[in-house]
Amino acid sequence: MGALDTLDGLDTLDGLDGLDACETVEKVGFPEAVPVAAAPAAVPATVTPSVPNSFPDSGDFEDLPCFEDLTPFEVEHFVQDLEEFRLEQVGDPRWLTQHERVEKLNWTAHNQAKEGLDEYVVDQFNTQEKLPTLIWDLILIEAWKERIWPLLKAKIAKFSSLRTYIPVYHEASVANLLEVCLYHRTSCEEAGDALIDLVDFCVRKLRYLVATPNDELVRQVASAKECTEWDNVRMLDEQFVESEFQICMCVISIIRFLTDYRVAVPLAVTTRMLETHDILLLLVPLMEKAPWVRRNRINGRIEKFEEHKWQVIEAEDEGRLPKLHSQVWLSIYNLVMDPECRARYDLSSFRRENLLRLRRYINEVVVDQLPPLTNLHRALEELSISGQFTGTSDIAPSPFVVELVAEARETILRTYEGQWQEVADKQLETVFTKETPDELKRLSSMISIPKEFFEEGPDPAENGAGEADANTSTSAEAAAWEAVAALNLVRSTASFFSAARAQDAPIDEVIVLSAPSQPAPSFGGRLKLELHRSRQGQLGRSGRGGVAATAALLAKRAESTGED
Repeated sequence: MGALDTLDGLDTLDGLDGLDACETVEKVGFPEAVPVAAAPAAVPATVTPSVPNSFPDSGDFEDLPCFEDLTPFEVEHFVQDLEEFRLEQVGDPRWLTQHERVEKLNWTAHNQAKEGLDEYVVDQFNTQEKLPTLIWDLILIEAWKERIWPLLKAKIAKFSSLRTYIPVYHEASVANLLEVCLYHRTSCEEAGDALIDLVDFCVRKLRYLVATPNDELVRQVASAKECTEWDNVRMLDEQFVESEFQICMCVISIIRFLTDYRVAVPLAVTTRMLETHDILLLLVPLMEKAPWVRRNRINGRIEKFEEHKWQVIEAEDEGRLPKLHSQVWLSIYNLVMDPECRARYDLSSFRRENLLRLRRYINEVVVDQLPPLTNLHRALEELSISGQFTGTSDIAPSPFVVELVAEARETILRTYEGQWQEVADKQLETVFTKETPDELKRLSSMISIPKEFFEEGPDPAENGAGEADANTSTSAEAAAWEAVAALNLVRSTASFFSAARAQDAPIDEVIVLSAPSQPAPSFGGRLKLELHRSRQGQLGRSGRGGVAATAALLAKRAESTGED
């Protein structure tokens, strides 16, 4: 639908001219569908998920706060005030304040690492010994998602998607912050015995990655219209799955750092990885499965998951290992080549065959990018001949058997055993309630946008001819939808459609205008259009762009509701 003359047929529809027109039209970045907002007094607004894919016009978010690096004094205060919450406190005002601070600490820590600045966020976590508190927070929110979330989601699905999504996304924020902290050896040392809980957490996520088919780990959406067919619970489920995948990607890096600094962490961590969980039996199948690579179902191009978003692999980069693939290789290398790990790893025939499967993947292209794998390949060849690791000394068995337990998770599960429904009912009464306009404004103000998303991209004129043509095509589609949305007939019909259920509408409901697949109409012909009810979070924007879009809508509607 590129030419505006195909829209003339809309004028032949009649019978709706007497309806009031919408006062505003809000467009979301899909060329095949345009959400048309109901009259401001009729419908309110809200939010969705995690890390940038595409970002809309920055003018949509002018009222939202922008990420700013915290000062050393703010970091010290925020880290010092981190506390261990109870399960029933998840989502309450104090917990939300801590979530907001974790988000800001996470952003500042990553920006410092990226820019090569003084990493005083990591230093404060080490100095104040708060890494165990951060790990407790991670285990707590995991238990909440596992035991409480299934009991709540159907009942709170119509609430603001900020209210329902922030607890789900909190686990990803904490895992991401731990990832940047544990890059440093001192952080691994300071975490101490709390790493037992973290190893168990990582193993649970790796099992999920290995056991779940790749097309179910990340579900690809072909169009905005497909999203509008989801009900409220399905929307929450999709957000949950997307968040879970991002957590799993963080876990891969965490495992690599723990194996890098194995000698600096308690011996129980090594025992937990090699003997209790046998993590090599997870890492080898994970490398073969490679869930961080996919084929785009729309354009058929190969994509890799890097920097927390899916990126197209260009032809010249097809031989380059994705970063996550390299992390798995290095984790395996650290465990297999470490003399103490070799001595502790009892090689059964099954374990040996699992490791020997790696040989087929070590070739010149891989070794050129990861030279240490030459030694790994030699060790595997020796293993295939002798049946055992060579050059290792047996560790004398000890008469004492001491094993540390995962204290945080054991404490949570033991404390709330048989009380899950009671906690869920209490949260429905005190935490997950219908938001007031002031609460909506606070939730929307918690979404901050990184500065680079407001920066203008490169001039299209400097790109190749193909990109310029694609840009022209997109502009033509946008102009066509602009013309459709401006028609009085469309606006009045959408207003009528919205008002029919305005009293029962969720706060972030929008009306989506789409054009189903059809032959291009001739001049003066008719164009078939469809209206659907949807939630802002269902419109297929993944990442922080989706969160910000809904936050902006929520802030606008909360303000209009407060004025009423």
